[in-house]
Amino acid sequence: MNLSWHQLAWKETRRRPMRAGITLTGIAVAVAALASLLSFQRGYRRGLGLELDRLGAHVLVVPKGCPFDAASIALHGANWPCYLRGAYLDEVRSIPGVATAAPALMGAFPKSDGTQTVVVGATEDLLALKPGWRIEGRFPTATNEVLLGADVARKLARKTGDSAMFEDLPGPRRIAGVLEPTGGADDGFVFLPLATAQRDLRHEETLTHILVRLRDPGQLDDAVNRLRGCNAGMDMNIVPLTHLFRTIQGMMGATQVWMACVAFVALLAAGAGVSNAVLMAVVERTREIGVLRALGASPGDVFRLFWMESLVLCTAGAVTGLLVAAAASHWVESWLRERLPFSPTDTLVRLEPGVALLCLGSALTLGSLAGFLPAWRASRLSPREAIRAPSGT
Repeated sequence: MNLSWHQLAWKETRRRPMRAGITLTGIAVAVAALASLLSFQRGYRRGLGLELDRLGAHVLVVPKGCPFDAASIALHGANWPCYLRGAYLDEVRSIPGVATAAPALMGAFPKSDGTQTVVVGATEDLLALKPGWRIEGRFPTATNEVLLGADVARKLARKTGDSAMFEDLPGPRRIAGVLEPTGGADDGFVFLPLATAQRDLRHEETLTHILVRLRDPGQLDDAVNRLRGCNAGMDMNIVPLTHLFRTIQGMMGATQVWMACVAFVALLAAGAGVSNAVLMAVVERTREIGVLRALGASPGDVFRLFWMESLVLCTAGAVTGLLVAAAASHWVESWLRERLPFSPTDTLVRLEPGVALLCLGSALTLGSLAGFLPAWRASRLSPREAIRAPSGT
């Protein structure tokens, strides 16, 4: 039976299943950690960018408090601990450089099943910040009209022109429009005219936040300074979203460096395990190497055999690690979301082909380097001395 080099290497690897299994496990753990880290890094950066695009604003004006909490509430929906006076809207709109200032009043109503109904009162100014919105119908203007997010409309099985009852809102509401899926938190919101929301939520003349879009994003710092220096500046928290997201990325950068160091150390340990396993195989098969050389095998053939064994081990370990990373991505993402100060709604850990190829290439490079020294030593053995050597030396 004729065997190819990689088949022969795989057959030789299986002669010591315990050793091969331990070595393969080390490689799999290292590759899984590297793949999860790279997937999270890409997913988090992409998610922050999408959140900023969906919000459509350059500056978020919120009540005094933590800017991270305020940004998370405005993006994902929740009850606010405090409110802005409605009169602050005129102050914001009077600042030079402000193109659009969209006021909003948000309220959340928890359900017994763990979900919540998020109600957002807004004006048509909001449409100027949402160029990606596609509405089947129109934005609500009458007191009894609502705009449903895609997920809400699907759960209620309602379409434009229908009527619906909301247990947290008084009276029936006519559905003026249904928002096409955006992929973000807006899909789960119910939008009302601002005056109607202020009445129904019992917060007359108050707001939770103001979304501000500038004429020139390059003048962000100047606009922020003007907002902070206006008459209402002491009572508002001015959050430049691009700066906030950049700060969040900086905070995550330190954690990612630490995680990268852990993955790098794991790769080094896995490489040492591969080198040790192949080196032990060389020692145990010294007589076999002598017989191969005596039968006409060249030093290059011996080198190729043991070098291929290290590559086979690393390839099998890398594939196993990638499968583990893909299977555990949901658990890893849930674990990370519980510990992040701000997490986008988009998927954070998703194994992409580019990441998989990079990890596989890293494993093959690792196998090439780890197997070089044992393979070189095997190829340098003298046939006569190898055959005469005692077993296992």
